[in-house]
Amino acid sequence: MRERLRWGLRRGRGLGWGRGLPWGRSRPHTLIAEGTGSIVAGGDIGHATVYIGTGGENITAQDLRARAGHERIERERALAERQREAFARHFLPKARASVRTDGVTWDFTGRREALRRIVTWLTDPADNHRGLVVSGGPGSGKTAVLGLIASLADPRHHAHVPIDRVGVREEALPPPNSLTTVIHAAGLKAETIVDAVAHAARRSTTSTPVVLIDAVDETDEPELLIDEVLKHLLLDGSVRLLLGMRTELATRLHDLCDMVDLDGDFADPDGLRRHVEHVLLQATEDSPFRRAPAAGTVSRVAEGVARVAEPSFLVGRLLARMLAARAEPPDLHPGWETELPRLPGEILERDLTERLGREHAERALDLLRPLAFAEGNGLPDEDIWAGLAGRMAGRHYDYADVLWLREHVGSYAVRSTDQGHTVYQPHHLSLAEHLRAVPDPQAVHRCFVDHLVDHTPVRADGTRDWRRASFYTHAYLATHIAKAGGHPVLDELMLDPAYLLGAIPHRLLGALDGHRLPADRNVSEVRSAINAYRQAAADFRRAEPELRPAALDLAVRTHGARTLEARMAPVPAASPWKARWVDMHPRRSGYTLTKLSGEVTRMSAFRYGGEQYLAVVSDAGEIEVWNVDADRPVISGTIAKGKHITGLDTVVANGHVYLATSSATRVQLWDVFGGDRALGGWPVGHAASDSETSAVAFAEVGGELRLFCMTDEGLLHRIDVLGATRLPSLPMNSACDFMRSNATAVVSTVGGRPRAVVSAWNGVQLIDLETGRGEDCSGGSGYARGIQVIPRTDPPQFLVGKDNHTIHRVHLDRAPQELRTSPESVRDVDVWTRGSDIFAIAGYDYCDRPLEVFSLTRPGLSVSDFHDVRSAVSQVRVMELRHGHLVIAAGQRSGAVRIWDFPEVPE
Repeated sequence: MRERLRWGLRRGRGLGWGRGLPWGRSRPHTLIAEGTGSIVAGGDIGHATVYIGTGGENITAQDLRARAGHERIERERALAERQREAFARHFLPKARASVRTDGVTWDFTGRREALRRIVTWLTDPADNHRGLVVSGGPGSGKTAVLGLIASLADPRHHAHVPIDRVGVREEALPPPNSLTTVIHAAGLKAETIVDAVAHAARRSTTSTPVVLIDAVDETDEPELLIDEVLKHLLLDGSVRLLLGMRTELATRLHDLCDMVDLDGDFADPDGLRRHVEHVLLQATEDSPFRRAPAAGTVSRVAEGVARVAEPSFLVGRLLARMLAARAEPPDLHPGWETELPRLPGEILERDLTERLGREHAERALDLLRPLAFAEGNGLPDEDIWAGLAGRMAGRHYDYADVLWLREHVGSYAVRSTDQGHTVYQPHHLSLAEHLRAVPDPQAVHRCFVDHLVDHTPVRADGTRDWRRASFYTHAYLATHIAKAGGHPVLDELMLDPAYLLGAIPHRLLGALDGHRLPADRNVSEVRSAINAYRQAAADFRRAEPELRPAALDLAVRTHGARTLEARMAPVPAASPWKARWVDMHPRRSGYTLTKLSGEVTRMSAFRYGGEQYLAVVSDAGEIEVWNVDADRPVISGTIAKGKHITGLDTVVANGHVYLATSSATRVQLWDVFGGDRALGGWPVGHAASDSETSAVAFAEVGGELRLFCMTDEGLLHRIDVLGATRLPSLPMNSACDFMRSNATAVVSTVGGRPRAVVSAWNGVQLIDLETGRGEDCSGGSGYARGIQVIPRTDPPQFLVGKDNHTIHRVHLDRAPQELRTSPESVRDVDVWTRGSDIFAIAGYDYCDRPLEVFSLTRPGLSVSDFHDVRSAVSQVRVMELRHGHLVIAAGQRSGAVRIWDFPEVPE
């Protein structure tokens, strides 16, 4: 074995890898493995150094790329299968709009004008926008309309639609195959939808594929999907999009899409009345309207219900079901319809109370509520549902109660499937939203976590046997942990290989984003396990399930996660490959320092008492100060709930650490380690301003420490820091109209005078802190979002990142030098020196690689392959921890602050 090991290393060096490697690829990796499966460990495929197979052959990067192509095909097959399931489970049932409990009859009614308009858009791309949005409020029938279009456009399903029964006219029939693909977006991440659209584009037989995406408002981050994905696709013109979403979101696409508003111009009162009439007669065999004694009763009731419900088909349908379940038709006295409830939740509670009585209605609501909080397609029965409902309600429920619910009010709990298991969910999202209206939603998710953990079998030694946990636990426990705001059990899960191998990677990674490791004990093993899982999870997404044990084993040994390694079973003999010896540098896996509820708007780093600290603020008014070396918070709270904090600076002086924050109307001063931390607060800006324009900076003027605050009102506010008193403000020339939202300010000495360098539309402005006078510092287009002083420059130079996708080196005495074009808007920059090198760190808006490090002294050295950056980076800071360990902190638009090792740099 030793001889073979030496041979493998010699062959690796002989290939020449390790010489001239692009920066960021770390040191050469060496892995000796048995087998010939798809091995993609140690970074992206192009980062591999050498893989030695059973016969001694070298598996090169080219081989790996070919295998990756095979994996891409497998992923696309899985994606196509998911789309087929979504069609059968989501679009087809909604298109039928079946009144009966069997769910297979076609009872779709009306919407002729909306259908005709959609078909016109499909068949006439030249005279229409590239996008068409079908919008409306909850229950307007968006999915029913889109599902019918999708069914008619698909030759496999077209013959299944009873066109005459549904009443679809010829001009409302879409051409065959006019939709390239259909996507049910509920619960999906933006990147998953991008993959699906890319797959559609690759297999499209037309020059411009047409993609239907429904439930845009139900995705993980709908605003992100619209602003950073859908808008770009529409502007690019490479795809046409037929979208379904609620009205309030549809306004974000008003300039790029045609609109079919089902509650506005395309409302259908007559179709609603006819649908209500149909439900009154067909909802149950015992409907009193089948034997209504008075002529015209059904029509009169349908008209009254339609008037109350308009424009919501869901409200009309629920009201009609409620009336059809009564023993007798309503008394049609004048104004009878005004007594009907008008909201889905109110209808639900009225219907349950009338049919079951108040006590049993509460019982039914208790049993329905867990379904509203369930993830995926719903909650499985499988002895989870009843016990969870009882835990949430503080009562005892068992399987008999579930059977009772399904027998008496089963129409409110829709049966579906998830990963081959039967699950149940509320009849409509509006009902789920009503059931989720509880005082403490996080407490409900904690109930989910506790119940799922308790429900997991226990081994003889008292540990949980996660291999035998329910499919729902494997799939969604991590999501409930994230929505519960964290849970101590996550540390235990990260040290259990059986759970890690069975969990859905993107859901567990989402829980880890907001996970805070406890500060009162040694968490190094947990952190190593988290970093190992982040590496393995990337391979999980690219490889077949049978390769997971080998990938996790490799990652665990790479990161030195000793506890997790000791608990892992040997890689199965059936695995296509397994590592025998590893000498690999870990990927730069970021760990989450903290997770705020709002976007990280500013960060400031400082050293105090030999330890590294990081201050963070958000656009939700939160502030946190962390000891990064000790991984514990020093300050955590909310300054002004819901208010943007756009200015932040820190300074160490006179044995104190002073921190300043600013919003549109207030500047505040803090002593971070003082007994009474808040030293004072002063109004700034316009009293009624909702602007995000404010910047703060500490500077020494005339030997005195001052705090300066700049807003768009045209005044330079000054505060004596040691005395915590306000000084007279100075007027800034040009009324500071160069400042815009999220202004940035840094301080430097220019010509022997302290100057603030502040964001401006065309680069930066130079503000004299002694006089308040300002002057343009550089030209060029684009708003400066990130500014830092470049060390070792005299006169000082500045690194400036702009929202026009450029990064400049700004000189005071000549034109700015454009250093690079970035993949997206530059949100922030930082600068760091290491030996004779000067490095720049940039954070970008949503793109494939939103974090980048590059050299200012050696052009061509750059790295942007930081593993697992899943959100736009709004702030970046480089920090030096104990023992000279360099890290990069990235504050993200998701609210997470994550830490990466500074990349290795070739000499």
